Amino acid sequence: MTTTTASVAPAKRRWRNFLLDTSFQLKLTAYIVVVTLVLSALLGVFLVRAARALMRETAAAVEARSRAAEVSRELSGATLSNELLERMDDPEFEATFREKARTIDAAYEAERSAIVAQRAELERQQRLTWWVLGGLLTGFTLVVALGTIVVTHRVAGPLLRIRRMVGEVHDGRLRPPQYGLRDGDELRDLFEEVRKMVQRLRDQHEEDARTLAKALSAAESSGASPEVVADLRALEARYRTRLEQ
Repeated sequence: MTTTTASVAPAKRRWRNFLLDTSFQLKLTAYIVVVTLVLSALLGVFLVRAARALMRETAAAVEARSRAAEVSRELSGATLSNELLERMDDPEFEATFREKARTIDAAYEAERSAIVAQRAELERQQRLTWWVLGGLLTGFTLVVALGTIVVTHRVAGPLLRIRRMVGEVHDGRLRPPQYGLRDGDELRDLFEEVRKMVQRLRDQHEEDARTLAKALSAAESSGASPEVVADLRALEARYRTRLEQ
């Protein structure tokens, strides 16, 4: 019986089996996501406060512009009224007065419309800021969760393979893996040592099986007792069965 060492080819990674050890991977992912949420919440509080302070300053500037427009209208009206009192006897001033009044009203309405539009834009920017912050926090949390699953998959996969090899040795099956770990997997040294251990055990069993075969042949040719021959034959059969599993 000859010793054969299987070539260990890299395994392919498939998206559908990223959760190999669901309990371990999801538990670790939950821990990291909770930590991420706490840190993100602290950062979010800081950003919200900064955004609110900026919004308050902008709102104050808009309010100041509104008051300035009111004051400007009142001053223009007062100036026009004084001029009207001074030129009450001028019949041509009535048309000029009306034209100036319309100009003042038009300028005020234009400024008022601009202020209303600025307030609406400020509210829109505020809502957009909250949505962006919430979206970034949610997206960051999802990226961290998926990244954790991918990283733990690179550990859970090798651990699953190693546990399977140890279980097969426990059950008497000495079969080194036919393929190696996937690209990017961790615990490569440990996996390789376990694989070599299984291969050495198989080599030893093959050597023992050959030794038993020789002993059985010698016992049969030397006329050993049937009990001894039967025991040797049973032991050899047990070794061969383990190697053929």
